Amino acid sequence: MASSQEIANLDINKPGKAGISWPIQEKTSDPVAKFFQPGSKLTWHWNWSKHWKGPLVPETSPDLEINAEFIPMVWSPELVQDGHGLQPGWKLLMGFNEPDHYDPAVARKTSPRDAFPAWIEMHKWLTEPDQKLVSPAVAGSVDWLKEFFSLIPPETQPAYLAVHVYTTTFESFVATIENYWNEFKLPIIVDEFAMQSFEPNVPGPQNQQQVHDYMGQTTKWLDETPYIYKYSWFGACRDSYHLHGVHEYNRLMNKDGEITPLGWQYINGGHD
Repeated sequence: MASSQEIANLDINKPGKAGISWPIQEKTSDPVAKFFQPGSKLTWHWNWSKHWKGPLVPETSPDLEINAEFIPMVWSPELVQDGHGLQPGWKLLMGFNEPDHYDPAVARKTSPRDAFPAWIEMHKWLTEPDQKLVSPAVAGSVDWLKEFFSLIPPETQPAYLAVHVYTTTFESFVATIENYWNEFKLPIIVDEFAMQSFEPNVPGPQNQQQVHDYMGQTTKWLDETPYIYKYSWFGACRDSYHLHGVHEYNRLMNKDGEITPLGWQYINGGHD
């Protein structure tokens, strides 16, 4: 776990925290390149999969180049042994997606006890000093993570904590992340967030300007907070199905594959 001094020594003004989440179900990574045009302040991308190019993303142009870091993910424990290795050049590897949540479209519910053997196998893939693991990202169960951390051997502890935050106020956004930080004291990668709540009776955004404002507040805080290592807004896709209930106002790309005004705000830094 990171010490308070190590976190204090981080440069809060270091650029390059923001990235793009792109659903592998789109079957191509070609549209991702639009987010990394000259002048873009985005530096990384991920897609809930091990590969951004090749047979797992079969409609991607063979000659596609994206000038950004790709961070692979093992979406669920059984995919450790699916026959697909990691593509060369990776430095971070993300763990399982919302293992505390049952929704076949986005997650495979798995107990911490069933998940940790696959995690130990993932740790064996670290063969270079600069390769690191990122924890599983839960849908909201801190208890799931606490049990998982109690089961895995100390030498396999992740270097970073993955966090998903879906809320509609800046105050609850900050409070949620601070709770994770206070509990685990690991540098955080907020790999999914948007102006959306899945709590009953909590309304979504009422207009597009609210989301522009929310993005401005949250990205500013993320950029200025020392223990935030990276983050990625949820809303980069063409097919509305891949929003999985997140309001359309959060879109970074429209159905025709064009960057939205919110997408341009994000590309340009998210905030003033």
